[in-house]
Amino acid sequence: MLDAKLVNHASSEGMAHCALFMAFCAMVQDLERLPMPLGYFRLILRCFGDTAERRAAILAGTDVTEEMLRDPSADISLFQQLRQVENVSALFGDDWVLRAPELWNPSSHGPLGVAGVAAPDLAATIEVITRYGFVRAPYYRTSLRRGPQWSQMDYELTVDLDERISRPMMEMCFIGFRAGIASVMAASPAEARFFFACAEPQHAPQVRSVLGENVAYGAVRNAIRFPTAWLALQSPLADATLYGVALQELQAAKARLFAPDGLRGRVERLLKSLPAGRLTADEVARLTGVSRRTLVRQLSEAGTGYRDLVDAELRARAGRLLQDGGLSHAQIAEALGYTDPSSFSRARRRWFRDSPAPS
Repeated sequence: MLDAKLVNHASSEGMAHCALFMAFCAMVQDLERLPMPLGYFRLILRCFGDTAERRAAILAGTDVTEEMLRDPSADISLFQQLRQVENVSALFGDDWVLRAPELWNPSSHGPLGVAGVAAPDLAATIEVITRYGFVRAPYYRTSLRRGPQWSQMDYELTVDLDERISRPMMEMCFIGFRAGIASVMAASPAEARFFFACAEPQHAPQVRSVLGENVAYGAVRNAIRFPTAWLALQSPLADATLYGVALQELQAAKARLFAPDGLRGRVERLLKSLPAGRLTADEVARLTGVSRRTLVRQLSEAGTGYRDLVDAELRARAGRLLQDGGLSHAQIAEALGYTDPSSFSRARRRWFRDSPAPS
């Protein structure tokens, strides 16, 4: 995915960024869970953006503003979070997650971490993760396979990412999960086994120093395996009131994702995330996890239609590209998904009928 604003840079530096992120975009196949809370973004920025130069480098290309960072209700797209991860990896190396213990604390996962720690037992903690994990971290889905002796949490990535991006994100997941288990057990979960579906990195010894020696790379899937008996472990931090409040917040967040207005926002963010061209209604329905009929109905309930949203996004892109002046008329038409430049000309006249078109 490529943020639309990046396409608009006419300078050679801007075009270089475009080429870089077009390559990244080709790897991203499933855009289903675009909305992402700003909590992780803020925390990573606080951990590593300790100078003005580093802060600027971490924010580069994310299109996240200081105003957004101050807004407790703001969210971002998954692309923006991934862009930040790429920036931090470039600045601090592949082992950056291990340098920030603040990211390991269950509280860094917001209501998901609170519910996990305050749950009555480990089985309830895992149920919270499998039911609501995607609300906080839309780049994976989890499932539990329970066996007589061993049980396993499988982490399925919802986007196809380069290992340099996916590995630190899974490191955060695994370290956070281990911290949660340790809180429930009030001891080190030495028997837990961690499987990474990636090649072993140079910093694997540091990973094992945090997760323990039972860490394997090159696995079929990202997974955590642990004794099934652990599921019955009662949490010493169980708090029925806190647990209930956190669950309510997670349920509300999930409902917002699938409400008509929430779906409209997800569709708008999806359209904005495309590097060029456009998607059909059927493709958007698939990527947002609903049927086309549901997409049409819920957008209608939100006071709009799919064609209206596409038209609004194309108009906004056209205005920026025309104002920027770095592309020809034919190039802009192609960037907007028009196979015939004359069709773009008609749309341009319609869009800017009542005001001068940018030039």
